[in-house]
Amino acid sequence: EYLYKFIVISDGTGIKDVEDLFNDMGAVITTNESKNGKYTSVSINVRMKNPEAVITKYKEVAENVQGVISL
Repeated sequence: EYLYKFIVISDGTGIKDVEDLFNDMGAVITTNESKNGKYTSVSINVRMKNPEAVITKYKEVAENVQGVISL
């Protein structure tokens, strides 16, 4: 299992875009809005096949979600 963490701007489609990329993978997704509501952290716990798959998914998120910050 691997825990992905991303920060996205709350008032855009970033949260949904990130969630859509992990759809049908059996991922457990939790979100937490910042104190002022401007940003949302998205934590995704999912089983990945190998380390290369983890890196590939990070690249996929970076390419498809505008303004995402990967932690």
